[in-house]
Amino acid sequence: MLGKGAVRVIEDFLTISRCEELLEVVAKYRVHHDLPLIVRREQDRSLCYRVIDGEQIHRYLPQVEQLYLETAKVVRQVSGLDLAPLENRGASVNVNITPVGGEYRWHYDRNAVTGILYLNQVSGGETELYPGCRIYLGRYKDTIAQRWLDEISRCPFVLRLFSKKMCVTPRAGMLIVMQGDQCLHSVRAVENGERINIVMAFDRPGASFAVQRHLDSYLYSRSAAPQFDPNYRE
Repeated sequence: MLGKGAVRVIEDFLTISRCEELLEVVAKYRVHHDLPLIVRREQDRSLCYRVIDGEQIHRYLPQVEQLYLETAKVVRQVSGLDLAPLENRGASVNVNITPVGGEYRWHYDRNAVTGILYLNQVSGGETELYPGCRIYLGRYKDTIAQRWLDEISRCPFVLRLFSKKMCVTPRAGMLIVMQGDQCLHSVRAVENGERINIVMAFDRPGASFAVQRHLDSYLYSRSAAPQFDPNYRE
């Protein structure tokens, strides 16, 4: 069972052959579809990646959606929580493709538990995590008070004092399961090749998110970023 903000790494969740099959599915999709390059500049580490969101996956990539449903059973067992796929289909499962030089900003997830499945291995692109470092306000996690506490807990001194940094190198078939709303995490810049992984989000049945509208636009479209951090309410 996952503890507060905990992380579990499952080394050989998928076989190499199944990873290759999924990579081929993604490659065929890309022949006929333009993937948006999402770039959001941040002071520390920016967001720069291409994405196939859950709506597109539901429509064109049933193999990925089926994997998401299969993984839900494993995530429930690992976490010990009553979890379900997100009702927000667009955010429920994504294929993230991070190009050379691309990275993913430090953040917490909107949902309780996240699975990150790597389909390939590249230089760079490590996932960095600080398990259980958040002073967590539960149902008030998207408020100004939570944002203030998050800024304090992200100070290097505080992180060193209250959490131990993990660094996971991508490897085909590896699955990370974490309490993403209590584990600070990010992706280092990719050094060569494209880092391709599937992100799967789970939460308690019927969970809803006040930040959904702005956060979805921020993560999955080329539209201008809001003037505020979309992980919190305005």
